[in-house]
This record gives sequence, C-alpha cells and structure tokens, in this order.
Amino acid sequence: MDYLEERNPFFGVRKEKVTTESGLEIPNKVALVNEDLSTIVGFVSPGYDVVHNETISNLFAGAISDLKVAKVVDHMDATTKRWKRRIMFDDGKLTSQIADTSDVVGVLLEVYNGYDGRTAYGYSLMGYRWLCSNGLVMGKKELFSQSFTHYDGNVDKLRDSFGMKFNAFHQNANTWQEWSRTRFNEDDFTAFVDKHTKPVNGRALKNQYLTPNIGKGIKENFQPLLAQQNLPFTKWGAFNVLTWLATHETKARNGSNLFSNRYQNMNRLAGDFYSGEESKALVLR
Repeated sequence: MDYLEERNPFFGVRKEKVTTESGLEIPNKVALVNEDLSTIVGFVSPGYDVVHNETISNLFAGAISDLKVAKVVDHMDATTKRWKRRIMFDDGKLTSQIADTSDVVGVLLEVYNGYDGRTAYGYSLMGYRWLCSNGLVMGKKELFSQSFTHYDGNVDKLRDSFGMKFNAFHQNANTWQEWSRTRFNEDDFTAFVDKHTKPVNGRALKNQYLTPNIGKGIKENFQPLLAQQNLPFTKWGAFNVLTWLATHETKARNGSNLFSNRYQNMNRLAGDFYSGEESKALVLR
C-alpha cells in the first residue's frame, strides 16, 4: 500500500530569532518554523534563502507538463524538514518490457527538498515495477540524480536535464533485460547478502553495513518472495526481492519510511547489486 502523507507538505515557513534561556539573542542564527504546526524544521543563517516545497513542486510540474502522470505520492520525515514527492509516469516513451517476463517497468521521478540548511532541492530517477509497486534503483546514482544549490526557476533547463537521464533509463533497462536471462540461485543470493553483512565479531569493512539479524531476515525472504511474485531464479528475480523489501518492509517510527535507516540500507543494498561483484552466475542461452 502506498504511504499516505496526512500533513501538508506545502506549509508556510517563517524565520524567528534564536535566544538563550535568559533572552540573549544568538547571533548569525535563525530558526525556520513550520507555520502549520509551530515546530522548528531547521536552523540557518539569517541570509538563508528559503525555497519552499510548493515552489519546487510547481517548477517540476512545469518541466513534466508534456508527460502523462499516473500517480503522485508525497512523503515527509518525522519533523517535516525533508520532503519527497514520487511521481509515477504512465507514458509509452518511459516504459520498458522486461524480456522473458510479464514485467513492465516505468519511470518514477523522486523530487526532494529540505529546510535543514543542508538539503538542496533536486531529483532522482528510479524504475517502477507496476506488478507490485516496487521502486527500482538504477545503476550508479550520479547517472540518475541531480541536485541544485541555487533556485533559478528555469523550467527549460530542468526539462533538458531530464532528457539525458531518460535516455540513461532505457540503457539501464538493457541491464534488466540481461538480468532476466541470468541464473541467480539461493547460494548466489546468500553470498551477495553475506558480503554486505557485518561480522558477529571484529571490525566491519566499509561495504558491510547490514546487521547479522537483518542479513538473516533478507536471506530468509528470498525463496518466499520469488514464489509470491512468480519470479524465476534469476538476477532480475533477486533484484526484485531486494526492492520489494525496501518498498514494503521498511518502516519509520514517525513520517515516511523513505527516511528510515532500514530503507536507506535496503536501497543501498539494491544499488550495490549493480557492482558486478556478486557471486558468479550463468547466463541462460
């Protein structure tokens, strides 16, 4: 089920002075306040230029006005300081059929903005598997993402930026086509997950970020999820196990799961699946 954001992502933001308990003003610092909830969403310098979520929404709406949109879902973190809007397209130009499967994958545009003084606005492109609503990470993040330090309101520049990345989406779909013909069994999946799981004892390597319990749970889900989604023992099947877990089995205590540590780790694991260093697999011919 899609996340339902009940809070208003287009709340007003005002600046307020920051003082000590005794009333002394703290120089070179102001608070950003959510006017709907009267809560603080960030601390910034007095000259910080606030770019509102609604401004970013309107900019992107103009840039994609020639594309058919199927669904829009908003997400915010627990404090409302970070916002993401996921836009699913239902447009033939942005759709790929995965060979030897019944899968159709479209493009998901994830727009983001923040009020914490550190989060610039920008976007990421992902795939979207229509059969199960999985969001699919695509290859190297830098090929499918772009952030902007300063707001200029240039719709044409943003539209041109999309064009290059939409082309990269179709190239990435070729990778998925190959994966649909590449054997990947439970031993292969176990080896991949174990490579990114922290040891019970000793120092973890940089690429080991899953706890042993989480790693165990991911491996236990491999065969049941393949059966549930009617997927074969291929790299495409294994990849969709990871993306299903990221999409459907991550939660945040408050706010959207997209900002939870569990989601970030699962999304990272799905991204690492592109590294080419997984255990050896046999291409079906």
